Amino acid sequence: MHRHRFHGDWNYTLRPQHRDAVGAAEDPRPAEGLPSQSRAGGLRNPELTSMTEPMLDALVDQLSQELDELREHGRSRQRGGDRIRARGAGAKDKLTIADRVLATVLYLRKLGTRDLIAQLFGVNGSTITRAVQQVKPLLTKHGHTIPPSTARFRTPADVTAFITSSSPTEIKSAC
Repeated sequence: MHRHRFHGDWNYTLRPQHRDAVGAAEDPRPAEGLPSQSRAGGLRNPELTSMTEPMLDALVDQLSQELDELREHGRSRQRGGDRIRARGAGAKDKLTIADRVLATVLYLRKLGTRDLIAQLFGVNGSTITRAVQQVKPLLTKHGHTIPPSTARFRTPADVTAFITSSSPTEIKSAC
């Protein structure tokens, strides 16, 4: 399948494959779909987040309890009362707490549009908006400021190229 640059989620070309090559074929588009550990690891790059991985982990740990409480409070308000089913039953979150914090950091760094960040995480833009609305006040409350980046990206491929480009000490520029 070859996705077109304009609205690749619905504008694409299916290319025929031989039966023996179907199992061996891999999707050449990195960083699309729900982030796996390796993709999330790529998005946790210090050049994108402006913080080291231990600093990002500490931030996630610091905010996770409050994000859990916010989620439970919102669902309780939506239900209009106490739980009927056990914790963990029902719809699953599309983004984990760590992914919500990471998506918010990337969004506040102004690396790309909300839709680009949504593509990187394999969700829609409103999911990213909700994550930012939940995490941003907590960042402010705990005194964390996220500096904007000078790099700007238009596509997931631009982000991947930026992450994988030559040496880490070299100054990189993006489109």
